[in-house]
Amino acid sequence: MMNNLLSKLESKLVPLATRISSNKPLNAIKDSMITIMPFLIVGSLFLLVAYLPIPGYSEWMIGIFGEKFQSTLTKVTDATFGIIGLFTLINVAYQYAKQLDMEPIFPIMSSVMSFIILTTVTDGSFGLEWLGTKGMFVSILIALVATRLYKKFYEFGIGPKMPEGVPPGVIRSFSSLIPVGLIAAIVLASQIGFSFTPYKDIHQFIYHIVQMPLLGLGDSLISIIIAEVIGQLLWFFGLHGNAIVNAIMDPIWLGLSAENLNAFQQGHELPHIITKQFKEIYMQIGGSGSTIALALCMTLFSKSKHLKTLGLLALPASIFNINEPIIFGLSIVLNPIMFIPWLIMTPISAVISFTAMSTGLVSATSGVIIPWTTPLFISGYLVSGVSGMVLQIVLLLVGFLIYMPFFKLLDKQLLARELEEANGSGGLKMFK
Repeated sequence: MMNNLLSKLESKLVPLATRISSNKPLNAIKDSMITIMPFLIVGSLFLLVAYLPIPGYSEWMIGIFGEKFQSTLTKVTDATFGIIGLFTLINVAYQYAKQLDMEPIFPIMSSVMSFIILTTVTDGSFGLEWLGTKGMFVSILIALVATRLYKKFYEFGIGPKMPEGVPPGVIRSFSSLIPVGLIAAIVLASQIGFSFTPYKDIHQFIYHIVQMPLLGLGDSLISIIIAEVIGQLLWFFGLHGNAIVNAIMDPIWLGLSAENLNAFQQGHELPHIITKQFKEIYMQIGGSGSTIALALCMTLFSKSKHLKTLGLLALPASIFNINEPIIFGLSIVLNPIMFIPWLIMTPISAVISFTAMSTGLVSATSGVIIPWTTPLFISGYLVSGVSGMVLQIVLLLVGFLIYMPFFKLLDKQLLARELEEANGSGGLKMFK
């Protein structure tokens, strides 16, 4: 029965996942989110230094460096999170141009031009709010459309013909004249059209019609459990579940993180429980499937030599949330014994964490972006304080309870196989 279920899941999920993973726009978005992450981490680190969650820390630092200590450090945060929409615009245009085998500079500049044309200027002031998280979805849309239009127009080959001997750079520049002009005309016509609507521009339209509903949908326990179950199923069949799911969900989760960060910086109540950090720090302790508990089981309790050795090798990596040695070495992939704990561990972690945060027992994540390789307990403390560390201890114990019965079954099977092989080889030696 289990094999039939797995076969049906594989026949449905794998083709869909393959199409998603080969989709060029989604790959451009995924690679863009990865590219901007160092800037968000740097901005978060400066915010942490300014507001380190230690009683009396802020007063002590202000006493040493003055009243402007925090506002000075958070300039870096404003220069990273504050322009995440602009980072996204440039990166998606760059990554999509690479996917389309194009030189990226003209698609990038066309995207920036389009963004500015489509942004309403009020009383001579440019809408800077759209350079931040509020503008992320529009940035993605503009970058994808402008880059695709540029490629189409450029392929038509219309433009001024240059005489022989003209430098290649000059030829490329003039060949881009007509594509850029056509994009500008189309974008301007779009902005004129939006100006006759109640929204006035594409930013307000996308924010209210698309972005707010998506953020509301993403900010729910059900949505993150569904996304996680899909990711876990894809991993089980040997596909990179995180990469595929994150390509779709990261703009939503990062937007929620940024809103929490803004509230944290201003000393307001944190508006969201579901964020990028909620998933990485509480649902995926030790990596996808929250497998650090499994690595500890293998290291401490294995009777099988194979599992003991693998546990010793995998545990150091698991501490830094790297668990490919377990996924492919144990292996989790297509292993029916480990299917159930692998599938249910992270959703159960999500329910426990969400309940703890919604009841106020644990602080919601502050929105601070830390490297996903940050070890257990340190990561919980940095985003939720001491209560975050306690929650991770609870989740680790839950991981033991979930993985242990299935680990024992697998260990028993492997031990029997090792003993059988050892007896068989010994018998052969005696016969010889």
